[in-house]
Amino acid sequence: MLSIIRSIFITAVCTFVLLFLSIQPCTASDEGAASEVEQETVFYYTVKKGDTLWDISKHFFDSPRAWPELWSKNSQVLNPHLIYPGNRLRIYKKDGVISITQVPEKEEEVVVETVQETTPVAIQEPPKPPAPPEEIIETPEEEVLTEKKPEIEQPSFQYTQIDRIGFIKKEPETPLAYIFKAKDKKSLISEDDIVYLQQKEKGAPALIPGTLYAVIDIRKDPIMDTVTKEYIGMQHNIKGIVEITEILQNDPLRAEARVSKAFRALRIDDLLIPYKKRSPKITLTDSPVGLDGNIITEEEHKKIFAEGEIAFINKGSNDGVMPGQHYSIYSKEDLGDFIKKIDVGAIAVLHTENETSTVLITKSKGELTPGVGIRTPAR
Repeated sequence: MLSIIRSIFITAVCTFVLLFLSIQPCTASDEGAASEVEQETVFYYTVKKGDTLWDISKHFFDSPRAWPELWSKNSQVLNPHLIYPGNRLRIYKKDGVISITQVPEKEEEVVVETVQETTPVAIQEPPKPPAPPEEIIETPEEEVLTEKKPEIEQPSFQYTQIDRIGFIKKEPETPLAYIFKAKDKKSLISEDDIVYLQQKEKGAPALIPGTLYAVIDIRKDPIMDTVTKEYIGMQHNIKGIVEITEILQNDPLRAEARVSKAFRALRIDDLLIPYKKRSPKITLTDSPVGLDGNIITEEEHKKIFAEGEIAFINKGSNDGVMPGQHYSIYSKEDLGDFIKKIDVGAIAVLHTENETSTVLITKSKGELTPGVGIRTPAR
């Protein structure tokens, strides 16, 4: 009898233990794992007139010195100092770190709600809403579609050395600054060298980091017309381009600059004028009817020159001359009772001033000399 009671007691204890363990809540063995993702936003900026990588970096990154990183992100920009309106630049901005945490699943709790049965209440039907007003449907007028004709791009040519060509101007340019010293005391200055600038006058515009200046050389001898011997102007040669990098000791009259382009050897005391951007794409356009003039001189004042060289003519914007126009070069043959004009070459206009123009000799049948004639091509 005692063994039977002991067996029943042991069975009851085991059953109680199993029931107790079965009602304990399960816990997650692992906590949620957290990870961090760094996001980088990319958007595009369209270059506007007057923009530089220095200015764009200052605007988007609060530091103009971030322009090398901006340039490295835009492989389509071959030269960081030559960006054009309409170019699209990729701007990369870090948006910070987002923490993503994996939360462990929880068991749903079962809530037992005691519902007391009540006597049903009669439900009254809501009053019917008033009938909506009769809808008036208007027939839209037919839209007249006008077919747009596709824009036809005008023929053009590229002259990649456009920044190096000089010009002749009656009144010489007023220089704003000059090179007073070069780093490491160099006498012949070339591309990527560091130079130091001094303003010519206190009233001149302040030297600002990121600003580009053209380095020029104004010939001492005035240019005279080879035919009439009248004064034409002063020849300005473009020797290079410098970019101001910093102001020296907070003195706005002195600055440090880097030579970004050198077309000729730069020297101490070379003059600086504001850089005026020229597009290498030159659109062809018609020449005015009946224009007749002559070539004043070749750029380097050679006595004989030919195809592929730069020259100056005695006609400018006041005469209707524009970049992209073509003119014939002609020589004269005296036949006694009249003079015959014979075409011996051609020129393309690259740059114009009021009374003169800079041209490229695109064709020559022989040697050319200063004073040779130019005229509107025969149509």
